[in-house]
Amino acid sequence: MSKPTENGKEYAESRKEFTCPNGGKWERVINAEASKFSCIVTTTRFIVKFTGGSVIICDRATGNEINRYSGYHYLYTGDVKPDETELFSLENGKHFYIISLTDNQPIKRITLPTGYEAIDVCGEYTDDGTLLRVPVEKYTDGKYIYMLCEYETNSYSLVNTLPLWQSERLMWHWDHFSV
Repeated sequence: MSKPTENGKEYAESRKEFTCPNGGKWERVINAEASKFSCIVTTTRFIVKFTGGSVIICDRATGNEINRYSGYHYLYTGDVKPDETELFSLENGKHFYIISLTDNQPIKRITLPTGYEAIDVCGEYTDDGTLLRVPVEKYTDGKYIYMLCEYETNSYSLVNTLPLWQSERLMWHWDHFSV
């Protein structure tokens, strides 16, 4: 399969399709063209764009912008909870954010475990929406340690950390996930 091109240059594009419990379908597309990296999640009701500095929520039926959250740094990827009540936006760094899709208000800013960062990766909700999984890494003693953090989605408390091997980490990297 050939890579998409823009201005004669190849760039990575990753696409993942989801089927939610209510039968709705949506997809997450990450375009890694260097001049305009973007992640777009299209759900049954919403189109959510993660642009680095902003999260833009649009009505899928009309295309009209519902809300825009600006002034962030490095919010490049995210996901929408399967029931479409919340979205998660992952900072390329030490935090992630939860935003309500019912009243369009920020809910929480969560700090990753001490010393860990999320760099160029995608987290995602489980199919039932009860867990949010966020891959993280830490550089210590001359090597990287990779972990998968699991947060329950009522209060977004950390409930589990699982070791990831380098090969497993790649499946969470934004330019390696696929259907």
